[in-house]
Amino acid sequence: MEKIIIPLAVIAGLLLVIVGIGFFIKFKLSKVSREVFGTSDFLKGYSEQKRKLSETPRSIHSMTDIYLPTIQKDFPEFDYEHFRTGAQAVLRGYLNAISTGSTATLPENITLALKNHIMEIIENLNENGQHQYYTEPVIHDTQLSRYNKNGAAVSVIFSSAVGMYCCLEDSDGNVINGDRDVKLQTVYDVELLYVQDADAMGVYNEGLGLTCPNCGAPVRNLGQKFCEYCGTGVIEVNTRVWKFNSVKEQTRRRTAF
Repeated sequence: MEKIIIPLAVIAGLLLVIVGIGFFIKFKLSKVSREVFGTSDFLKGYSEQKRKLSETPRSIHSMTDIYLPTIQKDFPEFDYEHFRTGAQAVLRGYLNAISTGSTATLPENITLALKNHIMEIIENLNENGQHQYYTEPVIHDTQLSRYNKNGAAVSVIFSSAVGMYCCLEDSDGNVINGDRDVKLQTVYDVELLYVQDADAMGVYNEGLGLTCPNCGAPVRNLGQKFCEYCGTGVIEVNTRVWKFNSVKEQTRRRTAF
């Protein structure tokens, strides 16, 4: 059988080409790294950029100045700061309940639908032998982002920029989603819902008509204090029916729940 002998010059030439390509790639990466990260060390620049992003809060598109006057016109006694801090408390309670696997410390001003949703998440985690951790959550800012009226229900959406360590682990402690050491910056929407009768909401029903509790006539002006047909006061209904109904991470989804 004939032996195929490759001349040393050919091998040396191939090695030079490979080395040249390597130097070219390294040069291009260094150039890109300097332009993007400000350093010729690509890995160092990438790591530094990742660290900066993990410490930079997400921006919120605030619509407070636009929607708040309308809300206060519909509901003259609407206390914006009270509900804004309430939305933050509900978000903290949501994260804490999932992390601890207990709904015992959830705020009282949430709907049954939201509580049941959190319980379903906890049950799902338990069934799969998983644990979701939300560690050291910091709410950087909360702003009003939407106001929706459809005749059956009224909702106010608060958006909160949150920074925290977040990871989903399996039963052996292996990370499935997220990172134990790199902080996550994300945004959550918390919905505040106005309903006629909180006890009649059920588990998932979010649309209830706004009617007088005495005669059943429609309450046409959402902020009115008395029924225009029978004169029954409706102010007590207004003050007790604001409930926080949902907590959702925005579309740039990073967490498992």
